[in-house]
Amino acid sequence: MMKVKNNQLHGPRHTVLFLILLLGALYHTTLIELFSVKNEVDTFELTEKTDSIILKTIAATTVKTDSLEKKKEIETEATIKREKTQDRTLDLLHNLWHPTYDTCSVTNMAKEKRISGSKTAKKHLWRFFEKLNGLSKESQLHVLHFGDSQIEGDRITGRIRSSWQKTWGGSGPGLIPAIQPVPALSVRQKHEGNMKRYTKFGKRDTTVTHTCFGGMASFTTVLDHGKVTVKPHPSGFRKNQVWEQAEVLIGAAPLGGKLTVSGEFTDSITVDIAPSSTGHHSSIVIELAGIKEEVVFEFEGHEIEITGIQLGSRNGLAVHNIPMRSSSGTVFKSLNKNHFKKYLQNWDVGMVILQYGGNTAPYVKDELSAMRYGKRFQSQLKYLKTILPEATFLVIGPSDMGVTNDSSLLTYPMLGAIRIEMKKVTLLEEALYWDLFEAMGGPGTMEIWAESTPRLASPDLVHFTPKGAKIIGELFDQTIRAEHRFWEQEIVGE
Repeated sequence: MMKVKNNQLHGPRHTVLFLILLLGALYHTTLIELFSVKNEVDTFELTEKTDSIILKTIAATTVKTDSLEKKKEIETEATIKREKTQDRTLDLLHNLWHPTYDTCSVTNMAKEKRISGSKTAKKHLWRFFEKLNGLSKESQLHVLHFGDSQIEGDRITGRIRSSWQKTWGGSGPGLIPAIQPVPALSVRQKHEGNMKRYTKFGKRDTTVTHTCFGGMASFTTVLDHGKVTVKPHPSGFRKNQVWEQAEVLIGAAPLGGKLTVSGEFTDSITVDIAPSSTGHHSSIVIELAGIKEEVVFEFEGHEIEITGIQLGSRNGLAVHNIPMRSSSGTVFKSLNKNHFKKYLQNWDVGMVILQYGGNTAPYVKDELSAMRYGKRFQSQLKYLKTILPEATFLVIGPSDMGVTNDSSLLTYPMLGAIRIEMKKVTLLEEALYWDLFEAMGGPGTMEIWAESTPRLASPDLVHFTPKGAKIIGELFDQTIRAEHRFWEQEIVGE
């Protein structure tokens, strides 16, 4: 081993020099640390002040978008644009139908109309576009549009469905309940016989002892005999009026039964409904004539639970309107998980749209309550993602809502706080968020729409009229198509 003489390391001169260098290093390190801490404190104070200003602005119903958030979203778009799609050999569909309002890409769309989402969330959207692009005569893709009374009657969903089916194929209104509580714009429907409807949302019937309500969170029980008659709505969208097949979804059927389906051009056919217990899920598919006709479904049996009837095509796009009156979107976890999974996982679900928040606005009195709602909504979103892990999730925030009993308020005071919380938790769950409030024009818009000619909103300053719903559907469709155009440009490398 090589030895070092003591005077080579420990001479007086070396010792003094070493101490000087050590003190200098410590001094500069301390300055750097102090400077870093100061920056962190300044940043925290700036964020805290910004948050305070935002919260005060929300309370005054003049919500403004955080400039830092805008910058982040712009950087996210730029990052996605730099990262070209891995599959450059993807053959894009050509000569697709486009509505007249489909005029822009995300790069030139107004900021308040664009979708927010992380890079991961946008990739999920691109995966949905790839599925649309790959639809063939042998495949079918499903879109589930859950919402509150704002989407009742198939008003907003119908406009989206018609547009998307014209572009990517498919027909029919999708899921309908056996008993329709609100007249829909897609089909005319009536029922007769000994039948009763139950829901897991709104006013619940406590005599129901199970939670196997299915994907629509509702079912209809046939006690001995029941009949459902459906026919295309004469004023409905053309794509809603043609049904190639019907799928009848059945839950429990304690003693079994029979289903008879007949139409003006479809020959009558009777099939057996096998006996099944609570928690069971099955479907009976009946081929129809594929032209406009009235179709009748007759049920015979004891306490047969009908969890939905799907009318549509064998392939293409199926867009389902699933309204839940008085719901705030926190019902999903109360459904039987195994039954819910059986119901939805039989389909290739490409997108799930959740449109809620409006029913919460009258009851949220402060930011803390808004945060609590946000956390509840987040848990529902997280839960749904475990049920449909391959689906793209998109949340539509609440619209503007006027306060009819206080003319000094343009909109509900805490609506902005609810929107902020919904957007925050949606982005945390790697889902997409579309701010309907901003897209329609911001605070006070609902009152303007209610006073316009023709009327675009109801006097309650909460619900859209059919004409107003049409505009909302077109605004959302335009936004999705702008994202789709951006995706197409990336595929071809423009």
